[in-house]
Amino acid sequence: MNLIIFSLNNCMRCSYHSRNHHHHHHVKPRNTHWWLILFLLSCTIDHLVSGSNIPTHSNFFRAVSRGRQRALVLGCESDPNFCSNPEKNPWGGSVCCFAKFCKNVMSDGNHCGVCGHVCGYQLVCCDGECVDVRNDNRHCGGCFEECSGQGRCSYAMCDYG
Repeated sequence: MNLIIFSLNNCMRCSYHSRNHHHHHHVKPRNTHWWLILFLLSCTIDHLVSGSNIPTHSNFFRAVSRGRQRALVLGCESDPNFCSNPEKNPWGGSVCCFAKFCKNVMSDGNHCGVCGHVCGYQLVCCDGECVDVRNDNRHCGGCFEECSGQGRCSYAMCDYG
């Protein structure tokens, strides 16, 4: 509510509205950082609507507001349990890569199986392995989509053609 009132007050201070009603020249209002306002509002709405305890990026803002910014800033380079603690690491990923980032090496295509192992073009990281989901019978079309029986994966579909 205060944000909306602030915006209207800025418009009322504009020289066009206060003095020159008949001129067509309009002074451009200052950038009020609408993108930041919308982002913060969306984080708040997301948290209110979900009502769950699933870690989200909004946990970062809550932690900062509660005075835990020190734990969030330090990261996994100084705390071996950082990545596995959802309060400190709401983004997920249980392995500390390069003493800097928490990553899920079981599904991250840039850190597949181990930190820094990048899956090649059109390969997907499934259970820590780079696989071609277009023709892998265990991961046909996506991770863990197994073709049943004697089915063969082709073009990301079981028993195609």
